[in-house]
Amino acid sequence: MAGHDMEAQEALARDFQPVLEGPLVGEKKSSRAITEEYAKADPIYVAKTAALPQKFSHYRPILGDGNCGWRAAGFSYFETLLRLQNRAQLEEELARMTSLNNLLTTVGGFEEWLFEDMVAETTNLLRDLADLVPSSPHAAEELLRQRFNNREVSDSIVYHLRLLASSWLKGNRTSYQDFIPDGLGVDGYTKDWIEPVNQEIDHLGMTLLIDILLKPIGFAVEIVYLDRSEGSQANSHIFRQEDSNGAPINPGCPMIHLLYRPSHYDILYKEPAPIQVMDEVARNPHVNRAFTRQISVHETPAMMGGFPQQLDMATLLCIPGFGLSSPPQHQPFHTPQYSQQPIDHTYNSSPISASISPISPGGSSTASSSALPGSFPAQPPSQPSLGSPTLSTPHSSFPAPTTQIPIHTNFPPHTRPALASNPSISSHLSHPSELSSPSSATSSFRPSKYEWEAAADWQEPVVFQTSTFKNSHYNTAHYNNPNFQPEEWTPESEEPPAPRKRSS
Repeated sequence: MAGHDMEAQEALARDFQPVLEGPLVGEKKSSRAITEEYAKADPIYVAKTAALPQKFSHYRPILGDGNCGWRAAGFSYFETLLRLQNRAQLEEELARMTSLNNLLTTVGGFEEWLFEDMVAETTNLLRDLADLVPSSPHAAEELLRQRFNNREVSDSIVYHLRLLASSWLKGNRTSYQDFIPDGLGVDGYTKDWIEPVNQEIDHLGMTLLIDILLKPIGFAVEIVYLDRSEGSQANSHIFRQEDSNGAPINPGCPMIHLLYRPSHYDILYKEPAPIQVMDEVARNPHVNRAFTRQISVHETPAMMGGFPQQLDMATLLCIPGFGLSSPPQHQPFHTPQYSQQPIDHTYNSSPISASISPISPGGSSTASSSALPGSFPAQPPSQPSLGSPTLSTPHSSFPAPTTQIPIHTNFPPHTRPALASNPSISSHLSHPSELSSPSSATSSFRPSKYEWEAAADWQEPVVFQTSTFKNSHYNTAHYNNPNFQPEEWTPESEEPPAPRKRSS
């Protein structure tokens, strides 16, 4: 590259003049536009602007009229409050800005008539944004852009910020006096660099504005410096609240990003990071699919009852315990509400929709034989005198009960080979102990302690001598008993025949 070309490119970067035409606060643009703007500039600027879109996706141009730094920080202040969508915080800021009038008069030494109209523009914007945020956040964003592109309103807010920074410096002289250039002193610096209209902000002025405006509400600011310093990426500096050890007090606080070019500020934006949702079903197929968004639910009109047909059952199925299989009944073992299948399958309700009667001498319940697996043993009907409850209204999805399970007066042994050895039943049990443990959390029925004591003492079958119990289904020798055991005939049980009397 020729020497005169290099000198021309360096002069172009050094003598960069911001555009003085257009809106005071522009619309968002792709940050690649900055890369294209510097495509023929100094190689250092070319490298840094080429890397800029990798970190910041968009930028908002600010008119370079001498107030761009103040305007960029002020607009970002209101924009960040809008992004949080917290009306209470906006109202708190309204109260804080009003209270800072005391700082302007007592510390800054400004007469109230000088700044009251400027403060009114700031507080009116905060009040209007607080009213719009709950109902119309997009209208609030449009209102903010309109106010900041209104020259009279925007310049009033900017000059209010200048007075705040000047008063803050006067109230904290010892903290900043060593950074004042050219030995101007606090009063000289404020008169020459902060308070004059259209005077561009410098590093100390930006620090004062951040300290009075942004840090008190927990906002952090990152300034990206696009200059000719060494490196292939732009340097940056973060202003935020820190403790005595230099560690950030709130690392996750809202962050404002500003781009600094020679004597000019713009606003930078990062694309919001996408929410990383762990695909639990892909990693673990045993996760309940009711808590994923990939559930295909087929609505059945017969199962919807009186609800409208357009009712979205996918939302209701996300409620734990909600299902379409059957009305809630007492169950002695756990019935899963949601099938644990691969994610590409649709939702299927549990095949066991009827419940088995709890063992209690005081009542019974019914079970639909058509809803039970084919391997589940059907039981003969019990005595009608027990008054088993039935469904009050026949329903197509709940067939009329045809099978009843009898109730036992004594609790069966702790081991139930008939259920434990049946694969179709044991597959629905979460834990083997749920059949025998009285404290099982999955059973909605809790027997009394007397039944457990009777079950613990029951070692041999009870033999009833009366004819009433002999013919009752409570007797294990009765065919209606699920533990049916036929009586065996032995010759010793027969009474010898009475001898015949001789006829005389």
